[in-house]
Amino acid sequence: MIKANFTESDAGKRKEMPPEELGIVPHTPFEEYSEKLKHCFMMKRQNGILEARLHTKGDSLQWGAPAHQGLHYFFDWAGRDPDNEVIILGGTGKDFMKGIGRVNSEGEWVPATEFSSAPEESWKMYDYQYYDGTNDIEGQIFDVEVPTIGVWNGAAFHTDLVLFSDITLCTEDAWTTDMHFRVNMVPGDGIQIAWRELMGRKRFAYAELTGEIITARKALALGLVNEICPDVESCYKRAWEIAELIMHTGTRMTRRITTQILRKPWKEDIANEIRHSFATEMFVTATEHSPHEIGYWDWAHEEAALVLEAEKKGKVIRPRIDGGREEDEIK
Repeated sequence: MIKANFTESDAGKRKEMPPEELGIVPHTPFEEYSEKLKHCFMMKRQNGILEARLHTKGDSLQWGAPAHQGLHYFFDWAGRDPDNEVIILGGTGKDFMKGIGRVNSEGEWVPATEFSSAPEESWKMYDYQYYDGTNDIEGQIFDVEVPTIGVWNGAAFHTDLVLFSDITLCTEDAWTTDMHFRVNMVPGDGIQIAWRELMGRKRFAYAELTGEIITARKALALGLVNEICPDVESCYKRAWEIAELIMHTGTRMTRRITTQILRKPWKEDIANEIRHSFATEMFVTATEHSPHEIGYWDWAHEEAALVLEAEKKGKVIRPRIDGGREEDEIK
């Protein structure tokens, strides 16, 4: 049985010197950044543990400029807040992500025009994709110096957001596929670092080039996640249990320094690669036809349903141009 080292955590015991006494700029308080980012994050904090659920209008996240920019600011502000001791980051609703696009004031889905690759609008690609995207990833790894726990619920295509966490939990119905190559794009915005580092080069190459559907059980076998929970709320409940264990096991400084040691490989990979690979993705997006709106995510849902059903029977469906068929798994 694992027992905590301390009967109570050290949350809130840090005595901060008044900023005016030191002549420094005070950090942005939780009340302020949680209000500013409420359009894409639902946050709560208790005993130093910050839970942040990504959402679009209270439901699964629509991937677009609001999330891209919101993540950038979240990692900056939450990472600088000395009252955050553990951060839980995950999704809302049935799925982690619903698709690419935005929800307008009438509640209708609209395409992500802010990701335009037209030459006369190239500034959009820089501002809303390259700038925010690179800072999202660098911020998550470099600016946040406390333990992080990712919660992956249901369907997701940017799983790097939870895979870059120190610990990752997923729901039993979680699944993913990387859509970059499948829609004639280059995987350069962070997903390639997360998947390659965790599952290995050979398996990543297969998953990327074939568009393989990766279920929760496959993710566990590949080393992408640590535990599988029945549903989203049980996932968050388990995340809080782990966060409390962390808080009662190591002291404030020990938690932070240990986290930096654990993240050393991520830091090296991201420092060496992310800005070059992201720029490469932007180049191909601007010069090659990338059919974002061809309904790929809907197709992926159909494929995932077949793969999940086959998995229940102890079968597999290997990627094929005709969609594949149920087969026995080679052990």
